[in-house]
Amino acid sequence: MNELFLWIVPAVLLLAIVGLWLAINKRQRQISALKLLFHEQQRQISSVKAQIHELRTGTLGVGSRVQDVEGKLAQAMERQEQLSQVNSDPQSKLYGHAMKMVELGASVDDIIRECELPRGEAELLVSLHGK
Repeated sequence: MNELFLWIVPAVLLLAIVGLWLAINKRQRQISALKLLFHEQQRQISSVKAQIHELRTGTLGVGSRVQDVEGKLAQAMERQEQLSQVNSDPQSKLYGHAMKMVELGASVDDIIRECELPRGEAELLVSLHGK
């Protein structure tokens, strides 16, 4: 029995050592796979950070262009308002009508009578806009 015990104990120890070695080997492969996965995720995170930076930079550029366009639009609207006020002036409507009459070939006397302009102004319009 002693001899059997001398054979069983080393065999069990050998099996335990082989089992531990296999378990350690398996864990090392798992650790290696996890490291690869970790590095891949780190690479993807870096890529996403770069994309976010590009988007942010592009957005800032678009934002400044939008502000420029808004400024130009405000200027155009202000100018249009000024022109609208000028065109609503009855005197400017008379001159506009007088210029249209000159383009259609009206005489100085026709312009004086129709638009009630002084002769000098009517003659000036005909000389400037006449054919």
